[in-house]
Amino acid sequence: DVEHINAIGNRIADLTRRTVDLGGIFDYDRKSLRLNEVNAALENPNVWNEPKRAQELGREKRLLDDVVSTIDHLTAGLADNSELYELSKDE
Repeated sequence: DVEHINAIGNRIADLTRRTVDLGGIFDYDRKSLRLNEVNAALENPNVWNEPKRAQELGREKRLLDDVVSTIDHLTAGLADNSELYELSKDE
């Protein structure tokens, strides 16, 4: 029914707002940028000449990737659900 569909839409909108808030809390933009920098550093073959530095970068990459991939996954899932919601409203 219409009320149920509207409630789902409201829930998706609320979760989307919360995900944006999480991005701010976890400093998503900075971590995403830093993850790109770390990945680039790890792609440089010379980094392996300094095993300690390579190990530090590997640890940092794992920590950054946890935050960035989780928020990316949430954002993508909510976008998919939002599209499905819009399609359900049209029917």
